[in-house]
Amino acid sequence: MSKCQGHETYPLFLTTEQASKISGLGINRLRQLMEEGQLEYLPVGNRRLTTVEALMDYYQRAKVPVIA
Repeated sequence: MSKCQGHETYPLFLTTEQASKISGLGINRLRQLMEEGQLEYLPVGNRRLTTVEALMDYYQRAKVPVIA
């Protein structure tokens, strides 16, 4: 992963291991979210690939709003 003008670039698709490092979620939790249909993924052989966009979408749906 390289940096370009202050922004990190990521591959188009991420393995569960890469997604775990980026998101801070464990590999097993990511697999569980995929099985439950909460995290989009692309099955490629016996691997599951996801995207940064799918991780951010899950975050937006799962976060708890701040109560002021």
